[in-house]
Amino acid sequence: MNIFELEGQPPTVLDALPADILMNLQREAEAHAAAGAKMLAILHGVLSRRYARGINQTGTTHVRDGDVEVTVTIPKRVKYDQAALSKAVETIKGWGEDPAEYVQTEIKVSENAYKAWPSAIRDLFKPARTVEAGKPKIELAPAEQKEAA
Repeated sequence: MNIFELEGQPPTVLDALPADILMNLQREAEAHAAAGAKMLAILHGVLSRRYARGINQTGTTHVRDGDVEVTVTIPKRVKYDQAALSKAVETIKGWGEDPAEYVQTEIKVSENAYKAWPSAIRDLFKPARTVEAGKPKIELAPAEQKEAA
């Protein structure tokens, strides 16, 4: 079986595949995904040089190239200086206003820092901490063949 035969197979058939077949399918799919990502990156470069070069403003631009209508969208990415924002929030508080009416505040805790904290500090933050399982990553590799002595 190859990766192109996976689509349309019922789960019962796929679930019954031997581990070595699954390993080969996973490797084949990863190779195709890597090749596809590389091709998309090359094409993105070509399209950017051809249609987005010289466009310096954000927004959408339409270009006609023969019988093809090309739409170039350059998204706006806004960044704020965190120290300046903190000063602004303190100024708003000084005015007697509620900064929550103007800005959202998110407090983040590094997991490595949390683990290194003294237990009293960890205990203080523990009620606010939730641990959830992420998406499993499953890798298949051939088992090491031990030679008989």
